Amino acid sequence: MTNIPTDLLRTFVTIKDLGGFTSAGELLGRSQPAISLQVKKLEELLNTKIFLRGSSLELTEDGEYLYEAARRILEVNDQIIAKVRGDNISGKVRLGIPNDFELAFLPKALRNLARIYPNIIVEVDCEISKVILQRYQKGHYDIALAMEHVKEVEDRDARDYRLESLEWVYKDSRLINGYEDPIPLIAYPQGCVYRSLMEEALQSQQHPFRFMYTSTSLLGIFSAVEEGLGLTALARSVIPEYLKHTASSKSLPELGKVCIGLYYKERELNVASRHVLDFLRSGIANI
Repeated sequence: MTNIPTDLLRTFVTIKDLGGFTSAGELLGRSQPAISLQVKKLEELLNTKIFLRGSSLELTEDGEYLYEAARRILEVNDQIIAKVRGDNISGKVRLGIPNDFELAFLPKALRNLARIYPNIIVEVDCEISKVILQRYQKGHYDIALAMEHVKEVEDRDARDYRLESLEWVYKDSRLINGYEDPIPLIAYPQGCVYRSLMEEALQSQQHPFRFMYTSTSLLGIFSAVEEGLGLTALARSVIPEYLKHTASSKSLPELGKVCIGLYYKERELNVASRHVLDFLRSGIANI
C-alpha cells in the first residue's frame, strides 16, 4: 500500500485555502521552492496532476477530490495528536462578528474548532460592524471581524481579509426594474456599510429611495425581503438560496465590493486566541 505523508497534504490544502504558494510557504515556514517541491512529490506519488497550471491555481478533478479528502484526513490527524499527546489547550476568547457572518461561516468554524480544542470557549457578540469596531477599540474583544469600505492600500496579512462583491437582494422582480418609485429599501440601522453603499449608489444616479424597514437582525432583513417590503444589499456569500439577487439592473447601479477583515493585537493573543484566529482565517477563505 502507498501512504501519503500528511505534511504533503497539509501543504496542498494550505495552498488551496490561501490561494497561492507564497502565502502557504509563509504560513508553514517554508520557502516557495520547497512548497513547489512538495506539490511535485504529491503529484508523483499519486501519478496525477492536482493543479491546472495557471495564475488562478484551479484544481483538476483529481485535485478537487483530493482536497476534500485531505481536509478530512488532516482533521482526524490533528484530533488524534491533540488528544493523545495531552495538549489540553483551554481558555476563553471574546469574538465580535457582524450579524451576517454569524450565519455564513461561524457555526462551521466553531464546530471544527470544538472537535480539536473542546476546552476553548468562544464568547460571540454579534452587531453591525460599526459597533463591533467601536467595542474592539475599547478592549471588549480579543478578535473582531468587521465589514468595511475597501481601502485603496491594504497592509494587512492576506489571510486576515477578503474582498466580497455586494448584490441587490429581492423577491419581486418589479423592484429592480423601475416599477417602484421611490425604491423601497430594507437595511440595518445607520452606520451599516451595506446601507451607506446603497445610499451612495442610488444618490449617484439621482434615483429616489426610502427606507421601508430597518432591523439589527439578519433574519429580520431576510423576512422583510421575503415578504416583498423592499430590496436590500448583501455580500454575495451570505445571500440565502431562496432569495433572488443581481449585481445590477436597468434601474439599479452596481454596488461594488466590501472588505471583510479580522482585527486583533498580535502581542496580546494567547494560545487559545491564536487557534481561534487560525480557524477564522480558514472560514474567511472558504466562505
